[in-house]
Formats: sequence, C-alpha cells, structure tokens
Amino acid sequence: MTMKGNAAVMFGGVVLAMGFCIFFGVSLATQGTERINGPLERVQTAVQPRTYTAAPAGKSAAHQPVKEAAASQVKGNDRPLPRPAEEPAADTGINRLGNKAGELLQIVTRHGIKLFVSMVEAVLE
Repeated sequence: MTMKGNAAVMFGGVVLAMGFCIFFGVSLATQGTERINGPLERVQTAVQPRTYTAAPAGKSAAHQPVKEAAASQVKGNDRPLPRPAEEPAADTGINRLGNKAGELLQIVTRHGIKLFVSMVEAVLE
C-alpha cells in the first residue's frame, strides 16, 4: 500500500471509532434517563382532520364537537401517566460527593476534549 492508502485506512478507523463513541454515549445517556424517569415513550402525533361547519356570516362556528372528539381519542389511550417528579433529597454528604464527582468529570472531559482537538490539529498541520 502507498502512503495515501494507509492514511485513508487510518482516517476510516478514526471515523468508525468516533461513530462508535457517539452512539455508545447516546445509548448510555438514554439508559440513564430511563433508569431515573422510567421508560421513554415515542410520541406519535396523529394528524387530526380539519372539520368545517357551516356558520352564518359574521359568526364563528362552535369548536366544542371537535374538542370532544379529540378528548375521546385521548381517553382511549390506557397507558399509565408518568409519576410526578419527586422532591429533591436533602443536601446530604453523599449528594455533595456525587455533585463534586460530576463537576470533576465535567472538568476532566472539557480539558480532555481540548487536548484531543489540539493533538488532531497538530497532526493535520
């Protein structure tokens, strides 16, 4: 292989690794959110057909029948409602420790990203 071939293989490997990291991160974030808030549901919005009623000129048509029809469609959905958000726990030692660990991870991540970007810039220049 020539040097251009090796560079293309290396570039492809980096792109695949970055794609894996992105999708893995999204998966971890989704699992964490589901663990805290319960399973995520996909919301499918049905397009409501517009209904027109004949009304005398200058007077608006009553919208009440349309609202009742939409409410009856929503009542047919027997999924349980999500739990209301719980009150935050008291400021205990474990909460402070968790908050400080999260702040530390954010700082390390920010500087790690800056280091990675500067390394890539140095290699590309």
